[in-house]
Amino acid sequence: MSSDIDKLAEKTANLSIEPIYDTNWCDMPAEIKVECIGKIELSERLSLRSTAKAERSLVDSQKINIRRCAIHGRPEFRRVVLTSENKKTVIGAFRSANKEFEFLKYIWKIGEFENLYIWFDGEDSKEEFENFPGTISAKNINFHFCDEEFIVAILGKVKSGVESITMNADRGISYSVDEILKIYHVQNVKYWQIDNYKRTSVLYKVAQVWIDMNSKIGTTFQLSTEVYGLFHEFLSHFADRIVSISQIRVRIRTNNPDRHILLEIGFDGFVEFQHSFKFFRLMVISSKMEESEYESDNCRNWIRRMKPEFYVDDM
Repeated sequence: MSSDIDKLAEKTANLSIEPIYDTNWCDMPAEIKVECIGKIELSERLSLRSTAKAERSLVDSQKINIRRCAIHGRPEFRRVVLTSENKKTVIGAFRSANKEFEFLKYIWKIGEFENLYIWFDGEDSKEEFENFPGTISAKNINFHFCDEEFIVAILGKVKSGVESITMNADRGISYSVDEILKIYHVQNVKYWQIDNYKRTSVLYKVAQVWIDMNSKIGTTFQLSTEVYGLFHEFLSHFADRIVSISQIRVRIRTNNPDRHILLEIGFDGFVEFQHSFKFFRLMVISSKMEESEYESDNCRNWIRRMKPEFYVDDM
């Protein structure tokens, strides 16, 4: 026992207490600094970036994954809220569109966003965004109360790899989808959703683009609206393509013999009684899918994705 203690004492005495690096940050080689920058949180990056101009290019060269970015660009409320993968939050508040976009240009340059939420309004924000020369990397994009011009402009700056797009057309916003449907990301995104849409024609226009683009099986579009007549409008437009029809579904052929398009009405008695919204889901499906393979008539699962507040008691 005593010999073990003696050996441990000898090892302890031989340990060096000198620091591994006898140098300051400014004396470190650039490759070491880059490694460090890649491991620190966004708030620390911002602090480092603001303290030394010489380090700014190094900080700006390193990408960072951002779990959530919420951009409020309305004249009376300008704020950017960023949440890291470790759920740490950075909040920036601004008094002008110019100051907000100075910050956003940096964040968009280094950020790879899991979820991007955008509330944009006002001519000053539009002008700033039109002058933004860079691109944005985001998987899931959520537009709140943005008009068509903003949506088209922003999606035109986004890199490929978008997995879902959600648009909320509340607060009296009304737009056609014609220009939006010309955008590559919209044509190829796996999931697209519009809440509170206020015009007709949208369902058959989306389906027609899918037919023209030979969209992949699994591609989905969901819609909530208070407008009547969309189902019958769809039937009329694709009368010569109908494969099967029921009270809540219609299935049509595409130009690809392997693929069909299925339109479903979200018919739920609770929603019909409590709210005036109507819900629709379009999907590209395999032409070999049997009707017995459709989801059950309980459409709450996919309506809940659009309006989770309607089913609070189910959570």
